[in-house]
Amino acid sequence: MDYKVVMPRLSDSMDEGELVEWKIKPGDSVKNGDVIAEVESDKAVIEIQSFKNGVVKEILVKEGTTVPVGTPIALIDTDASAAKKVPVNQKEETSGKGQIPKPKEEAKQNPGAKESSQSATTASSPSAAADLNPIDILLGITNTQPSSYTGGNSSPRARAEAAKYGLDIEQLQKEDKLPVPAHIADIKRYYIHRYFTPKALELMALYHLSTDLFEAGKKHDEAEVASYIEAHEIPLAKPLSIAQKAMINMVSESVKKPVYHMTDYLDATLLNQYTTKELTVTVWLLKLMAEAMMQHDSFRMTLGTNAIQLWPNANLSLAMADGELLYMPVFKEVNTKKPAQIAEELNTFKTKIKARKLTKEDLSASTFGISNLGMTGIAQFDAMINRDDCGIAAIGSEQDGKISVTLTVDHRIVNGYQAALFMQALKNLAKDPQSFKEQ
Repeated sequence: MDYKVVMPRLSDSMDEGELVEWKIKPGDSVKNGDVIAEVESDKAVIEIQSFKNGVVKEILVKEGTTVPVGTPIALIDTDASAAKKVPVNQKEETSGKGQIPKPKEEAKQNPGAKESSQSATTASSPSAAADLNPIDILLGITNTQPSSYTGGNSSPRARAEAAKYGLDIEQLQKEDKLPVPAHIADIKRYYIHRYFTPKALELMALYHLSTDLFEAGKKHDEAEVASYIEAHEIPLAKPLSIAQKAMINMVSESVKKPVYHMTDYLDATLLNQYTTKELTVTVWLLKLMAEAMMQHDSFRMTLGTNAIQLWPNANLSLAMADGELLYMPVFKEVNTKKPAQIAEELNTFKTKIKARKLTKEDLSASTFGISNLGMTGIAQFDAMINRDDCGIAAIGSEQDGKISVTLTVDHRIVNGYQAALFMQALKNLAKDPQSFKEQ
């Protein structure tokens, strides 16, 4: 019996995932609990396990491919009597773990040299779609399947395309440069590889430029394409990563919340006095915020279905960046931890983020957040609330012995008076030496 391994939902906001690496290959035996692949979710690269015993029958999604949650990515034969060997032809065509068998590469086209009649005939075969050069695909040459037309040396659409480019189909067929019958994709492929250099095609594909933008019947090189791009100020479209898509979705949801803002300043005297290389300002801010949250229940609340949920401990999400990517790992039960423990947890999260190894648990269960840009010199800013949190504190830089704190608060959960009391408690804690003792 075949067991389908599907792309798992690794976070509440995950809609799709990228198959980063397979740890298995067809023919491998796997047991329940074995790590079989690494998948990139919206926040991290996470190992996924098999939940069945059996033999890997087929890899359905190759490494580097992004698919929606729930898409089958592999088949495992759970029949105890299943043979543990891969068919010979599949073994020969599989290189390395997790690689889908690849068709033989299509011979490079050389318009100036004759191709064999066999090559010309198979150029439009059903398997040719798999052999397409990526440049062909990016330039819109994807229809390599034979049409129902068999009445002559070319289809009507192929003749119209050839006329547009001034090509003699019959002559090119005699020279084995076009198959018989020829279809529109054959004409397009011949034309672009005849009149555009490989580097020019790569650049055109990168910028999604049509060949129709350039004079027909003339050879075009990379420099000419680059000049066209510069002259027309054409932007380079960079595909969104899974993490970027997740961030867009998250902030789009965040702006729907009815929020208000509140700004005040913390006295930085004791923060500066007790800050060390290990016990950073961020560590102390986490500790101070947690103590204020324990004094004011509303900042440990989240909005549930027809209920306000009060959580027993102070769980804080912290904005942490790695390059262009932003993460919000959650420090749990901060009110129960010593500053040194918080510092150790902060370093652990830094390591996990660098390795893209955050788990779903690392990113869940917060009620309030912190975004600290003080180290950048920014005096003050507003932050956006993370997921289901009731609010977030945006920490600015120290100015004249004071640090700005701007609260963004969900008005459905915390009213303005409650937020003012929370801010006052935070200010008092920052001035109290007892707050900085390493209990």
